[in-house]
Amino acid sequence: MRELLPEGWAVIDVIREGEVVGFFCTKGNEIHCWREASHAGRWLTRQDIERLTRPLFEQYGHITTKVRANNATGQRFVTRLGFVETRRDEHLIHYECKRLRHARL
Repeated sequence: MRELLPEGWAVIDVIREGEVVGFFCTKGNEIHCWREASHAGRWLTRQDIERLTRPLFEQYGHITTKVRANNATGQRFVTRLGFVETRRDEHLIHYECKRLRHARL
């Protein structure tokens, strides 16, 4: 999956029991994540979220992301974390977050 990322994105692996089970990618204050389907619901901890987002909040004051309009699972994930929809088009929903719900920031 990471080979599909455009140039300029930083990738941070999420490792469980010595295996890469997902990753976050960032560019500026924009953040996205991907995980192995076999690790749904158990790939990410609050500590992971804090470690991955704290530097972005400190630098930019907020973080952004986009989710495909047809990805209901992704939409639930980001809204559970505290992202709020800012706009949408026929393909993407754009979100912003000033404070995450699942991390002590």
